Order: sequence, then structure tokens, then C-alpha cells
Amino acid sequence: MRFIAKVTLPILLLMLHGCVSDRAIYADYGDLACGTTVIEAPAPAIIPSDQWPVAVYFDFDKHDLQMSEQSQLDLASKILSDNPRYRVAVIGSADSMGGAKYNDKLALKRAKVVADYFFSKGIDRSRMVTLSSGSREQFIVSKDREVNRVNRRAQLILLGANYNPVSLDFSASK
Repeated sequence: MRFIAKVTLPILLLMLHGCVSDRAIYADYGDLACGTTVIEAPAPAIIPSDQWPVAVYFDFDKHDLQMSEQSQLDLASKILSDNPRYRVAVIGSADSMGGAKYNDKLALKRAKVVADYFFSKGIDRSRMVTLSSGSREQFIVSKDREVNRVNRRAQLILLGANYNPVSLDFSASK
């Protein structure tokens, strides 16, 4: 009896522990099998900061583009044209001289006039996001009209295909 137990127990353990080949558990898909091709993700683009204007500025209580600001938008239009996967967020702002509702409307008009300019240069509207921050995002708080010029702006944020901001290289600036 002891002999049978000594022989049977190891045989049972081997049967319970057995090995299975990975070929036995995976189906053979033949030509339909997934390949193992590795696709490299492109390196994120970095635009020299002197080629992308961060904002265009407006006169007091105005939303029309000045010629000097149009030349800045031409730089941005070229980058957008050369990189069809890029998008742009245009955020209009106003100084604190008017009421909140008025400033919201004026800031949105500023964002829209910039978007219209991009559209006139061949940039599809689906690549643009226009927003208004009204007078809620002041760079400088002042009652002086000239000092407040920095608050009368439309910010331009260059976005990638996934709507994340594209890096600007400030070391390449002049």
C-alpha cells in the first residue's frame, strides 16, 4: 500500500501541474493576425516664439483690426496654413472701463474679428475656438487709457490636433 501511495502521489502531482504550450491557448489567425509594426509618434512641434504672436491689440472701445496687428495675424495664418493639424484659440478681452456685459460683448467681437481674419486667409472655422474673457483677466489694473491698452486684446493660443497648447521656443527669439 505504501508503495502505491509513493508512486501514485508523484504521478498525480505531475498531472495537475502539467505545462501548456502558448500555441495551445492562442488561435491561429493566419493572414488576419495583428502585426507587430511599431509606429513612432512624431515629436511634438515647437514653434519659435517670434513667429507666433501671443496677442493683437485694439484701440479703446474698438474691435477693428489695425494694419500693424494684421501683419501679426499674417504670421499666425502662415503657421496655421503650413500645419493643417493645428488649431487656434482666440480669447477676446477688454479693459475695465465699461460695464461687465458691455465688456463681454466687446471682447467677443474682438475674438470674432480675429477669427474672421483667419477665415479670410483660408483657415477653416472648425480649427478655431473663440471665447470672451470680458474684463475679468486684466494684465494691469489702471484707469489710464494708454496703460490699459495691454488689456484691450485678443490672445492667440496655438493648439495641437488634440486641443493642447503647442510649445513655443523662447530661446530661439531674437
